[in-house]
Amino acid sequence: MSSPSIAFGVIAPQNSAGGYLRLSAPLRTWLPVLAFSMVFAIESTSYLGADRTSAPLQRIAEAIFGYDVCAHWDLIHHIIRKAGHFMGYGVFSLICFRACWIELRGMASQLSRQMRAHGLAILATFLVASADEIHQNFLPNRSGQFSDVLLDCSGAAALGLALLLVMQVMEGRRKAKTDTRRGLEPGYTGASA
Repeated sequence: MSSPSIAFGVIAPQNSAGGYLRLSAPLRTWLPVLAFSMVFAIESTSYLGADRTSAPLQRIAEAIFGYDVCAHWDLIHHIIRKAGHFMGYGVFSLICFRACWIELRGMASQLSRQMRAHGLAILATFLVASADEIHQNFLPNRSGQFSDVLLDCSGAAALGLALLLVMQVMEGRRKAKTDTRRGLEPGYTGASA
């Protein structure tokens, strides 16, 4: 029996006969999205507001960089939190891209499939980020801001663009390798000049 895919598989428990219990395909596809959404649900509580994260992060920064960080700590803490928004939702968008990529596997055009999966991933990021900010409006020590939604979507777009570029480079290399194996010049289209 083959092992689960390393890139897109889920570690599945084994049954008593030693084989893998199969998780349904939609569950394997969307479970990572759901799991990462739970991270946002935990992060969006009043326990992880700026008033609660400032002191522990300041102690860590002081241990690494010395006490000089105290003079500019409010700005540094703000940057750390906003960078967390940017990267966290950027990674969430990549996980959503993976799920959409799997769901759209029947599309004929590779580029069209990539663009649609990225668009859906950014839309999902916008919806989750908006829900997160709306939820924060109801917490005593948090405030929802549309600027955070824009920052989250910027992270999604930036990491999505980086992934799109990497995928295009890998596809070009794969095609060049295939052309070389066939004995053709890389980039040969078969049309005469």
